[in-house]
Parts: sequence; C-alpha cells; structure tokens
Amino acid sequence: MKKIIIISIFTFLFSCKEKEQRAISDFSENDAYEIINLHLIGQLKENELDSIVYWNNRQLVSPEYEHTKIWSDELLNFKRMQPPNPIFTKEYWKTERLNGLKIVEWKDYDYFFKKNDSIDLEKLWDSKFQNKNIHNISYPIYNDKTKIAVIEDFEFHPFLLCGTGLDNFYYYKKTAEGWKKQR
Repeated sequence: MKKIIIISIFTFLFSCKEKEQRAISDFSENDAYEIINLHLIGQLKENELDSIVYWNNRQLVSPEYEHTKIWSDELLNFKRMQPPNPIFTKEYWKTERLNGLKIVEWKDYDYFFKKNDSIDLEKLWDSKFQNKNIHNISYPIYNDKTKIAVIEDFEFHPFLLCGTGLDNFYYYKKTAEGWKKQR
C-alpha cells in the first residue's frame, strides 16, 4: 500500500511539472502565422521584386535549434550542407491562414519532378509559374531563452543548376511591442 501511495505522489508531482513546463512556452501557432503574415511574406516579396510569391503547401523540415542561439550578440549564420532537394515533414500549412500568396499544392509541385518525355516540363513550368521558384518554408523553430524564432526558406524549381544556394534563414525576435525582424 505504501508503494502505491509513493508511486501515486511521484506520478502526480512529475506529471504536474511537465504540464507547467509546456504552459511556459511563449510561442504559439498564432505567433507562427503572425510572423509569416506580417513579416516573412513581405520580405519574400521584396526579394522577388514582384507581388507574386509561390508557396508550397507542404512544410519544409525546420532548421536546427542552434540557429536560435546568439553568440556575441550575433545570430549564428552557419549553413549545413545544402541538400539537392527540399526535405519536407508530414505537416502541411494551414493555407487559409496565409495571406498574399499563390499556394502550390504538393501534387502540382511534384508533377514537375517526374520523368515525362511527352511534355516539355521546363516550358510548362515557365508558363505556369513564370519561371519563378517555389518557396518551401519551414515551420518556425523558437528558443524561449533568446526569444528568437527562425524560419528556413528553400527556393526551388526542377531545372536549377547545382550549387545555386537558394536556402535562406529569416530571424525574428519577440519583444514587448511584437515580433521584430533581426536581419
């Protein structure tokens, strides 16, 4: 009987601690979509020099947690070895929460990466997407200690030459006034 009481007490104590730790996190899904809609989309449009930004509805794998740390007041800007193609999670963006984008369904995107000798896929890409890259965006990774959220963007289309370096990191810091772009 004593063992059951002791086990019950420990179970209660440890389960409460886990719930408390989860509740402390300052980052929510609303924060993620706020950063994207208020900051990231505008930055992508500036970089494109156009109002049309194509966005894949699948999520890119999030960047490594190390990107959220600060070293001598500078954000880390190391890049891992760039993969030849974007790497996706099983998650999809809630596209109804994204503003000002042209969403590209993953099936349409993947169609261009399959061998098809009967169609000139490069010409079809050019006509459908105006020869633009499609943005493959990661869900933000957030560090509670530094208050920094990082998003990775991997621009891609099927007819690129190797070594184009189209992966970018976007950094945002949570302040009392809201999210601020870091660079």
